[in-house]
Amino acid sequence: MGKFDSLQETSFSKKTTYTRAEELFSTAHFSKDAEIDYTYFENLNVQDLHEYNRKKKLNKNIITLWAKLEMKSFIDYQLGNTINPYFSNTSKPTAIKFFSDYNYMTEDQRYLRLLDIKYIKSLVLQGIKFSKIYMVTYEIMNKDNKFCPYIELYTQTEINNTFVKFAYGYDSNKNGKVELFIDSFNYPVLLNNKGFIELPLSNVRKKLDVYDYITDDDIAKILPKKN
Repeated sequence: MGKFDSLQETSFSKKTTYTRAEELFSTAHFSKDAEIDYTYFENLNVQDLHEYNRKKKLNKNIITLWAKLEMKSFIDYQLGNTINPYFSNTSKPTAIKFFSDYNYMTEDQRYLRLLDIKYIKSLVLQGIKFSKIYMVTYEIMNKDNKFCPYIELYTQTEINNTFVKFAYGYDSNKNGKVELFIDSFNYPVLLNNKGFIELPLSNVRKKLDVYDYITDDDIAKILPKKN
């Protein structure tokens, strides 16, 4: 399979493996009325996944981000904070709990499922250089009951190596190309399922050079097998 096959729309879920986010959350969260501290639960999952990663020694930064985002996705699902742009009338990310048809959405339409994270050392677009890029690919079901891509781009800060999101994207035109909305750009750029970034105003195409990546299958290999 290609590195960008996860961007393709499918009629079935491509997600096969989950970290222990749900179990850790259920064990540690006692009060339904208390405000949920995302960071606390994300760090629980980070510690847990790194324990399982000791022997395989997969990229530690990607493992950290994976654990954080998988826990965040689960909590968002619980609270209605999931972003599903395929139900929105605007490109601005909006939590699904604010949608009029929220109560009628299926579980697959309420849950961002993490498929892979790709590490890209650097990328230059329109003279702007982006470094230490982590491209996160999720799937989520649209109104036609198809699993579609949702992308987030993160970078790492020099201080504490924290992850900061600077872009997001989805296939709004159902043409196999993800529109990426980057914070420092006034217009979206396009990402196709071959890994090319396209700048629509200049017709420039750039191939993303993926230095390292972790998929759902890699996570399955480090987690204990369930009986």
